Amino acid sequence: VLEGNSAVNEAALTGESIPVDKNPGDAVSAATVNQSGFIRCEATRVGEDTTLSQIIKMVSDAAATKAPIAKIADRVSGVFVPTVISIAVVTTIVWLLAGKEFGYALARGISVLVISCPCALGLATPVAIMVGNGMGAKNGILFKTAVSLEEAGKIQIVALDKTGTITYGNRLAAEFYPVEGVGKEELIQYSVLSSLLDETPEGKSTVDLGRQMGCDTEAFHTEGMNFVEFTAQTKMSGVDCKDGTIVRKGASDAIKTFVKEKGGNIPKDLEEIVAEVSNLGGTPLVVCVNEKIYGVIYLKDTVKPGLVERFERLREIGIKTIMCTGDNPLTAATIAKEAGVDGFIAECRPEDKIEAIKKEQAEGKIVAMTGDGVNDVLALKDADCSVAMASGSDAAVQA
Repeated sequence: VLEGNSAVNEAALTGESIPVDKNPGDAVSAATVNQSGFIRCEATRVGEDTTLSQIIKMVSDAAATKAPIAKIADRVSGVFVPTVISIAVVTTIVWLLAGKEFGYALARGISVLVISCPCALGLATPVAIMVGNGMGAKNGILFKTAVSLEEAGKIQIVALDKTGTITYGNRLAAEFYPVEGVGKEELIQYSVLSSLLDETPEGKSTVDLGRQMGCDTEAFHTEGMNFVEFTAQTKMSGVDCKDGTIVRKGASDAIKTFVKEKGGNIPKDLEEIVAEVSNLGGTPLVVCVNEKIYGVIYLKDTVKPGLVERFERLREIGIKTIMCTGDNPLTAATIAKEAGVDGFIAECRPEDKIEAIKKEQAEGKIVAMTGDGVNDVLALKDADCSVAMASGSDAAVQA
């Protein structure tokens, strides 16, 4: 970064859902998304030299191959077919030497071929693979190679990425926590007001949750209202109303500094509420109006529906599930419990995922890796069987 400040979403490379602040001198990578602010950058690596291209290159040699069982069938067929043909020829010759007519002797030779059916062995495996692929396709599963189809039946452990695989990857409003002396309806009203012009998933979900809790958004008049965008420097967003009212939501430290500058006081129970939301694995957004803090919006990364039942089904057939995430242990524990996985690894970097997979493989376990991002590609490549989400990056699908 040469100039400017911004918050960059690096989830595609690191798996971490919270945007990272970028200032002059910081490095940014291709495949990451600038979420707010303006930055001017100088390209230090382009084309094949970029991190993204290097990862793609590592897995570009993956090509469809025969399943191991098909190779065995081919080897057996290579011996079996000529042997059966030889026996059929010998049978025909023996009957001719025994004085039988040519048609009689040929019929016996053909009987040997028909009964042994040497071509069936070579045909059975491809047909079974074709049926397996067809059944998978009906259920939304595409097998890239025959090897992966065969390996899928041997899986003992499934390692899963969190963001985009177990969760949707968007932090959405889940609850409103007012500070002491403030009514919940007041907090909801000002939270919605601060988010009416906010086009981010967090802003839209705050408005939606407010409506569900009875807030009448039609009563608000946005005419003459100025929206202030979240930036890496301010760590706040909100609106400046026509009557001079300033409504802000943002990081706890940023809001406290803002309120102190306005001459306001910090509620005694604010830190307690912020800690509670953090312990639940969520992101706290503090809401203030002018110099007064009203409470906290609890943002939560939503777990995809139906996972608890699916992981239970895996347990029933003897498959263990482990969630790998770059999030802190508190967030990881909350998501793991909600999703119903057997275990989790927190603050997990791409290389940590590979290490975890190799550790299980060293103990003789067949490991599958499931992921959606570029940060999962190397782990997907090293696993015995890898599963990419259709909604994920092309690099993950290629792996």
